Amino acid sequence: MAIVRQTIIIHVFFPSKELLENHFYGSKLVREGFPEYKNRLHCGAHQLELVMFSEEVLSRYFDHPEWYEIDDSLSGGHIWAKSEAPENRYLYVRHGKRKLDNGQAAVTAIFKDLYAMSPEEQRHWHAYELSEARFDSNDPNFARFVARTYDGAWVDFPKPLQEVLNRITEINQLFGEELLFKKCQNDHFRPPVENTRKSYYDSCSEFYKLIGPDSLNQKLIKNILKKEFSIADVELIHTESKRPLGTIQLLELLEEKMGIDGVISSQIRLIGKDRMEADHKITSSVIEEHNFTEEFISLCQNFSCAANQFKQRLQQHALT
Repeated sequence: MAIVRQTIIIHVFFPSKELLENHFYGSKLVREGFPEYKNRLHCGAHQLELVMFSEEVLSRYFDHPEWYEIDDSLSGGHIWAKSEAPENRYLYVRHGKRKLDNGQAAVTAIFKDLYAMSPEEQRHWHAYELSEARFDSNDPNFARFVARTYDGAWVDFPKPLQEVLNRITEINQLFGEELLFKKCQNDHFRPPVENTRKSYYDSCSEFYKLIGPDSLNQKLIKNILKKEFSIADVELIHTESKRPLGTIQLLELLEEKMGIDGVISSQIRLIGKDRMEADHKITSSVIEEHNFTEEFISLCQNFSCAANQFKQRLQQHALT
């Protein structure tokens, strides 16, 4: 029996956003009181469409490390609620970062993740949504986010804050059980996403807790100076004040003896200077045009570079 072939033409129709929106507002759904991003999906928003927000939206999560796991970078990352977080604070969101033409960064998230947030979290994100934005056309960090999120590419996101922690850990590992930096973790070490002078100084203060005198092992530095460079006790006394050298001064002396004058100590002093502003002055909480996040990232990168030089010189001198 011969099979008769027939041509069948199939048409696939996709309703327009206007049609979906008219249907939604003309139905009973509008009275359900759905949160913002669920409403928009009903009105035709694409699940993988990006929505743009002020970077300040992230502050809520950095302020509560006890409730949220945050994987952040210059390209973006993930935020998810821990089991300890209140039920109304639930979210899991993959966020990207896109550079604006003024040099600052916007945060991006897809509708699918926004829709899955608790109603309270959706209200929070909606409050920081950007109605319009002009973007920098040259943005390699956002290109990395797109490549990983949409193309499935395996690309690394730049993490300058994590690099600081990595350098601290690497230096500590050179000394075995003794630690040059006694504090190698700080849950409040974060970028100043609010982009205010106060948030910048606060970030510097948390940074300083990791690398300043309270973290540096003064006893270990003294032992190295005495054992490896035959420094006498009298040389550890300031010639004018007749007081013992402070921890940073001891570190400077060690750098001098290793032939790398001020490599890492100068970076610590620079960060300490801005930390003093946070601890001793009332500073402005007004958002400024200056890019404080970028300035803080630069501090982190400069410290990491200096710490790497310091580590290499320690290895060359076999001081560990």
